[in-house]
Amino acid sequence: TYFTLHRTWQSGDVVDLDFPMPAVLEEANPLVEETLNQVAVKRGPVVYCVESADLKGAKVSELSLPVGADLLPRFDQRLLGGVAVVDALLTVRPQGDWEGKLFREVQPRTSRTVKVQFVPYFAWGNRGAGEMSVWLPVETK
Repeated sequence: TYFTLHRTWQSGDVVDLDFPMPAVLEEANPLVEETLNQVAVKRGPVVYCVESADLKGAKVSELSLPVGADLLPRFDQRLLGGVAVVDALLTVRPQGDWEGKLFREVQPRTSRTVKVQFVPYFAWGNRGAGEMSVWLPVETK
């Protein structure tokens, strides 16, 4: 939609708009099998992704996002001259050794948390080669 401002404008007039846009978790229809039990981070109309550049040694495939995670938007001046990013704590569960194995018995894995910066999907791939994902497994506990 739109709105109209009626006034006599003077040099130096400023219009300051404040649109609250909390970051939220989105899920796809369960019929989209590739994203089943996964979520994406969205803020306003912008979809975010996580990049390996922010993972401190973890792999994107080892991450999961707690359903109640705090999603904290902030402005990062260093990224592409300035974009809004979303910070969150994610769970990392190392995959372990898969060398020469196609299948294995499920093994207990120790988890840890890592602070991650989600970047707008349009801005990924600007800090070197690496992995990226929009959809992450969700932890419902």
